Amino acid sequence: MLINFEKQKLTLGQLLNGNITEFTSDDVKKVIKVITSWNDNTLYFDLTTSGSTGKPSAIKLHRDKLMYSAKSSIDFLDSNHQFQNTLLCINPNFIGGLMVVIRALVADLNLTIVPASSTLDHLHKGEVFDLTSMVPMQLQYLLANDPDKLNQFRTILIGGAPLPASYEQMLQDYPKLRVYQTYGMTETASHIALKNLSAQQKHYTTLGDVQIDTDNRQCLQIKGTITDQEWILTNDVVNIHSDNEFEWLGRADFVINSGGIKIHPETLEEQLSSQIKFPFFVAGMDDVTLGQKAVLIIETESVLNINFDTIDRYKRPKNTYCLPNFAYTDSGKINRQKTLELIKDS
Repeated sequence: MLINFEKQKLTLGQLLNGNITEFTSDDVKKVIKVITSWNDNTLYFDLTTSGSTGKPSAIKLHRDKLMYSAKSSIDFLDSNHQFQNTLLCINPNFIGGLMVVIRALVADLNLTIVPASSTLDHLHKGEVFDLTSMVPMQLQYLLANDPDKLNQFRTILIGGAPLPASYEQMLQDYPKLRVYQTYGMTETASHIALKNLSAQQKHYTTLGDVQIDTDNRQCLQIKGTITDQEWILTNDVVNIHSDNEFEWLGRADFVINSGGIKIHPETLEEQLSSQIKFPFFVAGMDDVTLGQKAVLIIETESVLNINFDTIDRYKRPKNTYCLPNFAYTDSGKINRQKTLELIKDS
């Protein structure tokens, strides 16, 4: 295993022996701490949840769960064990970035660390990565502005938020690239299911020994080694299609009840994604007549003309708001609640 960062290339042994010149990046310091702790057989690793659906909270994950998650992903993605190189280009302080490092350790992959920027302009031409994790913003930027750089990747895992449908279609121009949308959370040591966007799959396939079910709200329940064989309940509304396949519809706590009609914002976002190239989301706001109404919020200073004809007239956003800057979590996700508060305060 080689670790590449800030113009240094070290073997795992050299890194553990302290053969490191001065480095300044907090991300690199975090990764070195993780690698050292893993080598010392540290049992628990401290993390913070992303905070996209509530207040971020501290959580401890046992190394056995991290190892099981890493092995399940590698077995699914690389059953013939051909992977050699992986790239860390997202924040290692959250579960998505941490698991890039853990997979490298478990599968003995060479690990390259670059700053977690949206443009990935620190990549060197000629480098090829078998596996990396990105947030949607990074992949969207490459597809729209730097498509040649995608030839440096073989498998990309997308987490944090769904990739807009218009960008999914663009993936068909890259037959050598596999892009998977992930489903999971910090509590399950990252993803427990994957959806192959390059193959235009509509359903998620579970990994490892994960079992799935729903409660009376149609919310997903998960059980397996990753949950200590106990059922955990999510707030994600799904349709189950088989023992290991499900379709994600949206979050129960995001559902808008507008005049008795239930609206899943995520469904409207998918329908609108081909028209809007800026970050955006659909949310519910109080309404005297309807109780709640759907509204569209876009991160732009421009006034956009949006066509809602493809959306059922009872579910269409009643207002559109444009903001120059959204509120984001530390992990790079849109903080919907705080962004809505910006509208109410303006």
